[in-house]
Amino acid sequence: MALSSGWRLRWRAWWARRHPRTDTLHLDHRNLYIVPTASGLVYGVLLGCLLLGSINYQLNLGHLLTFTLASTALVALHATHATLSGLHLSARVGEAGFVGQTVDLDIALQEETATTGWRHPARFGRHGLVLRWRDESTGIPVHASPDPDALQPLTRRLDHRGRQTLPPLELSSRFPLGLFRVWAVWRIAQQPLAWPAPEVDAPPVPQNASADPADAALHLRTLQPEPGEDEGVRPWRREDRPAQVLWRRSARSLAAGGGLLVRETPPARQARGLHLDGDRLTGLDPEARLRRLSAWVLQADALGQPYRLRLGALSIEEGAGPSHRRRCLDALALWSPP
Repeated sequence: MALSSGWRLRWRAWWARRHPRTDTLHLDHRNLYIVPTASGLVYGVLLGCLLLGSINYQLNLGHLLTFTLASTALVALHATHATLSGLHLSARVGEAGFVGQTVDLDIALQEETATTGWRHPARFGRHGLVLRWRDESTGIPVHASPDPDALQPLTRRLDHRGRQTLPPLELSSRFPLGLFRVWAVWRIAQQPLAWPAPEVDAPPVPQNASADPADAALHLRTLQPEPGEDEGVRPWRREDRPAQVLWRRSARSLAAGGGLLVRETPPARQARGLHLDGDRLTGLDPEARLRRLSAWVLQADALGQPYRLRLGALSIEEGAGPSHRRRCLDALALWSPP
């Protein structure tokens, strides 16, 4: 058992070295594989039977038919290999998404032309190309083009939070006779990011958590009048305007030996940013906290209010807008518990 595991690890290491991750791939004899199909194997058995029958019964026409069919298979072998040989592949991965959604990929299969400088153009045409993920059984037909802007759309489901390592892509063909199958394996280097899926029916953002205790105390001291002052009334100051003076109350105050009194409307409470504090969600496990915070980030962004985010060592200052939303979601996607 240990021996088989060792060989398996060696095989995977060799396979990874032979197919390094890259965003572009040029197909040639070093990274193309070709084997007979089931039809090709039956075809080979048929050729063997024809050859034995022709030798046994000394049939010249039988020999002619056998070698003609063998020549056809040999030509089909080279034609199948040339279907992929010389293609240039490039990938562009789309924006990040939430777990459970799909990320879009644009695959370019550039046909070689005289302007590219490649030496071996395909003389048999490129037909029957199929592109699929190696962990899936079905693929999609694709076409090669000399135009680098001709892209083939492809999707991949985001299964877990964080960076996604894409599985290998396989490009294959059985053109022209289906006797052989040629394929190439492509391991894309780009890693799309998956944000935590927002909690379904998440509670609204807690408005009472929008300010720190120190800030709240300072704000209350600003709103409260000083001792001996009525709410909205205070003694006159040098910078006050005459329109603020309460003349009737000032007359009574002057008669009692006091001074002028002015009207002052308490300063309006400034709108403060929301404080999305994941450390207060003590009843949730780490992944549930991330889903709750993800939902709160979307809610705060929809409300158009500035907000800040904190979860353990993660702390993002107050901000708003699409860039701030992306920064918070990226941080939640890459967050790891201590």
